[in-house]
Amino acid sequence: MIDPLPISKEKEKVLTRTRPSWLPPKDQKEEKRHLKEYKKMMAQSREIEKRKAAKAASAKCEKDDTRDALKRVWDEYVNPNWDRAVTEARTRELWWRGVPPQSRGTIWGRAIGNELALSEDTYTKALKRAKEVRSNSEGDSENTPRIGEWFAAIHEDASKAFPELRLFQEGGPLRETLIDVLEAYSMYRSDVGYIYGLHTIAALLVLQFPTPASAFIAMANALNRPLPVAFLTLDRGAVSRTYSLASATLRYKFPLLATHLYETLRLTDEDIWEPMFRSLLTNGLDLERVCRVWDCWVFEGDRMIIRSAVAVMGCLQSQLFVFNKPDDHSRMAVMNILGWGPRHLGAKPRDRHSAPAATGFGGGQFSNAGVGDYWILTAAGNEDGFINEVREAGKVHG
Repeated sequence: MIDPLPISKEKEKVLTRTRPSWLPPKDQKEEKRHLKEYKKMMAQSREIEKRKAAKAASAKCEKDDTRDALKRVWDEYVNPNWDRAVTEARTRELWWRGVPPQSRGTIWGRAIGNELALSEDTYTKALKRAKEVRSNSEGDSENTPRIGEWFAAIHEDASKAFPELRLFQEGGPLRETLIDVLEAYSMYRSDVGYIYGLHTIAALLVLQFPTPASAFIAMANALNRPLPVAFLTLDRGAVSRTYSLASATLRYKFPLLATHLYETLRLTDEDIWEPMFRSLLTNGLDLERVCRVWDCWVFEGDRMIIRSAVAVMGCLQSQLFVFNKPDDHSRMAVMNILGWGPRHLGAKPRDRHSAPAATGFGGGQFSNAGVGDYWILTAAGNEDGFINEVREAGKVHG
């Protein structure tokens, strides 16, 4: 309340700082005591704020120092002594803590390997073939219409890759690079061509590797691993075994959720797992979390993808239990959350969000990350918390 009348000179002489002006003034001794207490409270408040600021600054410095220290370990110990270092338990702890963003291209490339013996020339020839087909769309090859469909889908889907970064959309600085890598891959693996989900895998690698050729080589070798190649080539036996392991792990770690999905909603393994495995979790994990998963997958293999998918399910269970009626609406809602979701359907996402930071092309960092269309995994905390959930998903308790 504000005093409606001007303060008189007589009243001004006896006004106190600890009582409103429209009330009778305090006794001077009481006023001094209250004023002293007030100043003490204000000083304590300022001190608390200073401590908070100092603690936050210290935590940031500590995190930055830790990142710098970890990068030095990778650069000065792991890389020069690769064959021995990657077999050591302490190095395993390093990749679980996260590969330094600036080093991911180098580290991922070595960990993925090059069993296919690809080279920059392989990429150049595949891309040249793609450009020839594109410029000769009226050729007499019976495969030309099919390839044209791949290229049209690639151009459309490129815009959907990590949209919050604004790097792959129309006019984005990495759009043509992504399209080139995808078209070259579709020529290299013409038995597979292009399917939805490859665009986010390729985009992830384009962000980490210094050249389109190195991203292409990593992509081809990564997708030649047993789990991804099974989903690319529709190897029903291998796909079925992957589903069985994933569903068994889910039933062991989250039995109520498994019952809800399989029995209440009557979803199939394909409904639950296929988009996650086909896209290697790039369908719903934000960039920071998917990078952390891949930091481990490139070293530990396909079981990492399965345990990460189960961890995602555990983090999402409070959202999934909301849809508790065995009807088409609940089934579709859950499938949208777990699968390609609203992003694929072109609707405004309401069940996902983005992490705030992004790894950059060639090991740099972009600061223009905005809101994307990703799973809301706040139940696990930040990316470190999520990786802890992934570790737990792989543990069997006796």
